[in-house]
Amino acid sequence: MDYINFNAEGMNGCAEKKNNIFCSTFYPKMTQKEKCSQEKAQDEDDEEYEDEDDEDEDAIQCNAMSREGGGQKAWKFCAVILRALSLVEWVNKRRRIMPFVVPTFLVLLFVPALRATVNDTTRKIVQDALFDALNSVDSATGLEPSVPDGAIVSSQVANAESKKLQFTGDVLEVATQFLVKKYGVGILTDANEVLAELSAPESASFLSQLRTKRQSSSDYSNPPSGQVCQGPPKSCFDPVHDRIRSITGYCNNRDKATQANAVTPIRRLLGTTSYSDSLQAIRNASVTGSPLPSTRLISNKLHDEGSTPNFSPSVNHLHMQIGQFIAHDIIFMPSSVAKDGSNLNCTSCSSPTTVSTNCAPIPAPSDDKYFTPVSKTEARCIRLTRALNGQSGFGVRTQIDQNTHYLDMSVVYGSSDCEAQNVRSFSNGLLKTYTGMGYALPPQTKNDTNCQSKNPYYCFTVGDFRNCLHPGLLPLHTVFIKEHNRLAVKVKSARSSWNDEQIYQFVRSIMVAQWQHIVYNEYLPKLLSDKYLTDFKLKTMKPGSGSFRGYDTGMNAALSGEFAAAAFRFGHSQSRQDFARQDATNKSLGAYDLGYNIFYSDQVYQKSLGGTETMLMGLIKTAAMQVDRYFSFPIRNQLFEIRGQNASGVDLIAVNIMRGRDVGLLPYVKYRDIVGLPKVQNWNDLASTFTAGNIAALKTVYADPADIDLYSGLVMETPISGGQLGPTASWIVAEQFRALKTGDRFYYENQVQNTVGFTQDQIDAIRRVKLAKIFCENTDIITNINVDVFDLNSNQVSCSSIPDIDLKWFL
Repeated sequence: MDYINFNAEGMNGCAEKKNNIFCSTFYPKMTQKEKCSQEKAQDEDDEEYEDEDDEDEDAIQCNAMSREGGGQKAWKFCAVILRALSLVEWVNKRRRIMPFVVPTFLVLLFVPALRATVNDTTRKIVQDALFDALNSVDSATGLEPSVPDGAIVSSQVANAESKKLQFTGDVLEVATQFLVKKYGVGILTDANEVLAELSAPESASFLSQLRTKRQSSSDYSNPPSGQVCQGPPKSCFDPVHDRIRSITGYCNNRDKATQANAVTPIRRLLGTTSYSDSLQAIRNASVTGSPLPSTRLISNKLHDEGSTPNFSPSVNHLHMQIGQFIAHDIIFMPSSVAKDGSNLNCTSCSSPTTVSTNCAPIPAPSDDKYFTPVSKTEARCIRLTRALNGQSGFGVRTQIDQNTHYLDMSVVYGSSDCEAQNVRSFSNGLLKTYTGMGYALPPQTKNDTNCQSKNPYYCFTVGDFRNCLHPGLLPLHTVFIKEHNRLAVKVKSARSSWNDEQIYQFVRSIMVAQWQHIVYNEYLPKLLSDKYLTDFKLKTMKPGSGSFRGYDTGMNAALSGEFAAAAFRFGHSQSRQDFARQDATNKSLGAYDLGYNIFYSDQVYQKSLGGTETMLMGLIKTAAMQVDRYFSFPIRNQLFEIRGQNASGVDLIAVNIMRGRDVGLLPYVKYRDIVGLPKVQNWNDLASTFTAGNIAALKTVYADPADIDLYSGLVMETPISGGQLGPTASWIVAEQFRALKTGDRFYYENQVQNTVGFTQDQIDAIRRVKLAKIFCENTDIITNINVDVFDLNSNQVSCSSIPDIDLKWFL
């Protein structure tokens, strides 16, 4: 298979068919005359669905519904929906693919002619429930006091597309509750059959457009004029999708165009959830009938590191940081928002009733040493907003991933078209940088309301919103931006006729391939034992050994809730309190404290201390914390804390455990079956996978082993020999990375029919890539580096002895 062929022959071919998407992407644009001619033809097509006879037919249907009792309001809604369906039908005739389900609950309110499998009485019941739910959601607006920008710091800010899904999800959730309360869960099958009967293709959420008050005033909800941030593909079988991975993830799986793309649901390993009402209410009771313990209490009793940190003897702090970079590439579970799109203030213990039902504050014990009571009469809670509900049918609450689920460097390039455009210079394929300090940093932004640092220490704009979550992320963002630009300069030198788009897409494809190789060839072998790497086929192949033939269109690459909300959060245990700086001679330049630097960026502006490069050296040369049940003080007490205001942040471990309950993860013992571990009937049954000390600790907070939260259970398992995780955590992590490999049509080692991947020589060139070399090439101070970049005790070698990626195979 040939890689993208940017040659004269290709240009000549495109001269004859400039409407071809591949050609318009990689070769000179149409002349203005040609463009106008094409637009005129398109306008003539547009007029087809605006036929007057169709309008008359629509009016007849709407008038009939109005006479049947819907009234004027129903008539107006009906007109909007039927016109939308006319548009969808017209689009369908042109074999287009639409990205979102038409909020079908809206359509079913007004469409009388559905198949006879559901009777009219049921349809009326469903219609009434949806009207009541819509009114209920709208009337709840008064509960949510306005919160000024920046007043509530959040790392999971929902974008415009996610907010649209939440409005749909909130209505469906409330309607589900109404139906179940009155008629029982059995009616949900019929209610969803009504939705299934609707044959309209997927489209945008009309309800969120009709209720504009739901939209936020943030940049996410107001993209530049005419710009679509989450645009649908015209066709997954366009030649461009043979060659180029879309920013949003659309069309990666051509059989399921939206699967695992940005703003789509997570999946469930066991196909079910654990809610107290089986639908959405957070699990709060033990199997014994007593209340489950507060997750802050669990954190205090099980996860406090005490006065003696436990450091890894062999794994460095960089492994933690790359792990977080991976997480930010593939995991972004947005938080619910208020009706105006702003962050919810879920600080008060009463916020579920006074602010929003999407608040889930965590009670702190009355004797808590850090989160002390607000007053003698008021207890303190740790704020937590529930993950945004993106359900699209009647039934169980559903969470989404706002990023693409794939390993595609969205952390650098973005997961929406708007994010992608914000980081590009649109000159010679380069990404934007800021060089005001005399060294390269990502481009600055003055509009980040989460940023706690002020002028001149602005935060930054990159592909992922969380880049300034703490300073340890910025060295990696900087290095990968510089690596992209380094390769772009080389490509421009070798192919001077290529335009910006050609160079950008060409380099992006190589960058993603290098990233995937680093994850599978260097990161995972330091995390998982050889058994799991082998059993789940996670090992990369050696140069010259052929290509990977395991791509499976039936593999859902979407993230599992168990991975995103529990297993891959193991890395919080690796995080130190002190982040060291070291110079090229390994001399210490001090350290910064994690707890005082969450969403503060001033550390990377410290030119006298070497900026981001000495921070990177510190990550390489210091030990990570051991992966176990203990977590550093800032992780458990100071996340999002404002400097000088104790207890203004959150306990990340209490949040992790509560997040598991929020998204409906089953208790830990339920997952042992899929791993092949013995069933747990009593505490003694844990002895094969837990130390006696950890079992004793669990008994101090849980009434029964069946109550153990998944997150606590995973980090308390005894690690498998040769890996850092226990058996259940290893299985969940390995299963996910298998899905990301075999379910990704563009995985770098693949050779897939009707997909233009890399040649064998190109694949072999990528297989020789080392993360250490990327660090060497994109820093000034690193001349010698650990040959095994994640091994604390690795021998150092000269940067010149590590081969660079050889672009001759690509050009």
